[in-house]
Amino acid sequence: MEISVEKIPGGFRVDGLEIKQAKCGCTSVLPCCHSWSKLKRNGDVFTFTAKATTPETRDHFSWVYRVQKEGLVVEVSMEDARDKVIFSGYYPPRLEEWQEKGWAVLSKEGGREDVGLWRCAACKWLYKEQKEQVKFEDLPEGWKCPVCKAGKNVFEKIG
Repeated sequence: MEISVEKIPGGFRVDGLEIKQAKCGCTSVLPCCHSWSKLKRNGDVFTFTAKATTPETRDHFSWVYRVQKEGLVVEVSMEDARDKVIFSGYYPPRLEEWQEKGWAVLSKEGGREDVGLWRCAACKWLYKEQKEQVKFEDLPEGWKCPVCKAGKNVFEKIG
């Protein structure tokens, strides 16, 4: 059976999992976060790289993985930060999500720590479910971004 690969805004949906790129959308209003995610496709190889570190982050770590299924390969490399507050890119699917779909792990170094990340589209501030200990969906409808006061409806799930 052939693996489904669809072009989507900002990237691809591979075997039902989204891999997307984005770059810092600096404006004169927002400070530059220097963070991004990039995605390249070269035939059957998808290469995702991202940097979530900023000039303000201090607790940096890296993680990488490489998976394969039926000739398709996805390579992921992430320079991450435990203390990030904003992020302009997207996170790739978790390694476990690929494994659940039958992808073989070719290599792995380090590990992803953040899950349940939501980003304010207005100011790029991150809501971290692990830190806040409340799922984003469970926040009251009137909840607002603590930085720019944008409504809950402007947040997007990024990881």
